Amino acid sequence: MGDVRQMSELWKTRLTYLGIALTTLATFLLSAEFDALEWFYEYSRAHEDWNLDEILVLVLNLVLGLLVALLVRSRQLRRAMRARRIAEKQANRMARHDVLTGLANRRALQDRLNKIDAAPEAGQHATVLMILDLDRFKPVNDLHGHIFGDAILYQVAQHLRKAIEKDDFVARLGGDEFALILAPDRTPEDAERLARRLVGSLSRPFHHEGISVSIGASIGLSVVAPGAAAETALKRSDQALYAAKRDGRGQVAWYDADLDAKAHERAQLEGDLREALRGDQIIPFFQPIVDIRSGRLRGFEVLARWQHPDHGLLGPDLFIGIAEDIGAISRLGIGILRQACAIAADWDPSLKLSVNISPQQFKDLNLVPDIKTVLQETGFPPHRLELEITESAIIDDLDMARRSIDGLRDFGISIALDDFGTGFSSLAYLRQLPFDRIKIDRSFVTGMEESPSNQKIVSGILALARGLELSVTAEGIETQSELSYLLSLDCPLGQGYLFDKPMPGEGLPPDAALSSKEVSYRQPVSVS
Repeated sequence: MGDVRQMSELWKTRLTYLGIALTTLATFLLSAEFDALEWFYEYSRAHEDWNLDEILVLVLNLVLGLLVALLVRSRQLRRAMRARRIAEKQANRMARHDVLTGLANRRALQDRLNKIDAAPEAGQHATVLMILDLDRFKPVNDLHGHIFGDAILYQVAQHLRKAIEKDDFVARLGGDEFALILAPDRTPEDAERLARRLVGSLSRPFHHEGISVSIGASIGLSVVAPGAAAETALKRSDQALYAAKRDGRGQVAWYDADLDAKAHERAQLEGDLREALRGDQIIPFFQPIVDIRSGRLRGFEVLARWQHPDHGLLGPDLFIGIAEDIGAISRLGIGILRQACAIAADWDPSLKLSVNISPQQFKDLNLVPDIKTVLQETGFPPHRLELEITESAIIDDLDMARRSIDGLRDFGISIALDDFGTGFSSLAYLRQLPFDRIKIDRSFVTGMEESPSNQKIVSGILALARGLELSVTAEGIETQSELSYLLSLDCPLGQGYLFDKPMPGEGLPPDAALSSKEVSYRQPVSVS
């Protein structure tokens, strides 16, 4: 509206200026035609007392001054309009671009998606949208500060600019999430190759101010359906990204119709899980932990199982993630711990319980007091409890992890580092945090007899543990050859299907917890 008013005023000024000029020109022409100037001269001489010549000069000066004023005003209006156009252009750019990285923002991306034709033209392919999310960016901010994190985000943005082609489109959606729209001449195969190249290149370290950080990325891709709204396209790529994240870091996943069905199933499971937590559907199962040198039972790992009324017995991989997403993991974990401690309180006092603590649960400020309360309520001795935590539970805040671990160990509870060997910094954590035990991940144990590299890893872990005076439990022992190899390395404890599968706690006498199957090198396992 202001621009219209300025334009109207400018044209009024110009028209006034033009009118004065035309009037002056017409007056001059008429004067020349009728000798008006000579007549005026004679007339003014005859009436000198009227001062007509001075009045004429005054009028001419006023006209000239008016013309100059109009000219100045015209220039001022032009400058004001030019400044306004520049400001509007800058404001529009700021409204459609991310201030930090200079990339397009979510609004610009949505506009771009909405302008995609309903159907590709001849020779073109369906448009591909990919959503990229950095995998380990939060620890960068936490450890080095947001200014450092912003510098890394800027580097990522420049990396994406260089990786795409001329007609591709890249935007920052916010935080550590980016989006790319590929040009219509790019095929889905091109999109997947680009996605995998980006996953590979973004896994390399980024450097700033002498500090090197590794972040990595996961990517979800979808084909933009003809006539689909921007939000629909974004939702589908987000679902694909969720699938990629679920499969682990540094993954690429495509959206397909099955994801929609799975999303509905997950929503149903979420509602069912809320009901299950109010009842007694989530129960503990117990898997034996055995002294593989003597064959004697040393304890049990507690594993959560869901007695679903429609789907039967469900494993933790189907509901632990949902519990974390809905903020119910602490409630679920403490509930399982309470049931397990109540069941095992009267078992042989030499038997320990090993209970998993999820990363999200470990960050709960009420974790330590809640566990103490459970032990006091059930009468379960703290020295018989071992809590298993993974590297991902401590990577974000080492100081917080140290305080929690110290608080638990001061109460008499032992702490194990689970899934050892699968993370990036496990050795550093063993040096900085007071663990009592490490558990060798099943991925190194299962099929070990056919993998020399896994044998070397397991041998190295056991040597390291002896040097640090830590006990070791090997997970996933399924064959006699795996057990024999671990025995040759003098591995203290083990668990796996070779000994027995997880079992419910009802009526489980500890002296008969293991099946009576014979182990060729030992007598049947038993309580010491």
